[in-house]
Amino acid sequence: MQVLISDANVLIDMEAGQLLELMFQLPFQFKVSDLLYHDELSDQHAHLPGLGLVISELTADGMLDAFRMTQTYAGPSRYDCFSLALAKQENCPLLTGDGDLRQAAAQEAVIVMGTLGLWSNLLSTT
Repeated sequence: MQVLISDANVLIDMEAGQLLELMFQLPFQFKVSDLLYHDELSDQHAHLPGLGLVISELTADGMLDAFRMTQTYAGPSRYDCFSLALAKQENCPLLTGDGDLRQAAAQEAVIVMGTLGLWSNLLSTT
């Protein structure tokens, strides 16, 4: 099963559109960094792991890479850089609709799937 590392915005957008359950039925495994989940998602979105969201830790090298990215790229947030570093660490695509994060991912040679790509997958299953 293809693994996708998600930023917070995609998950929040899918929930706002009432598409989370459909999203987790797609043939993907969705992961976020533990720092992103605990700091940004757990309070209002604690149900996500129950739907299938996997919470993953960055290795020490992954953390160093994330901190390097926060110094290198002005646009993406610190948590966006954690997501990007996790995508690099796991060697899998990053799921984001954020333009600044997409540009940083291109610089880091990380494949990106956008929100529209995810929508396309959702529509083909309904």
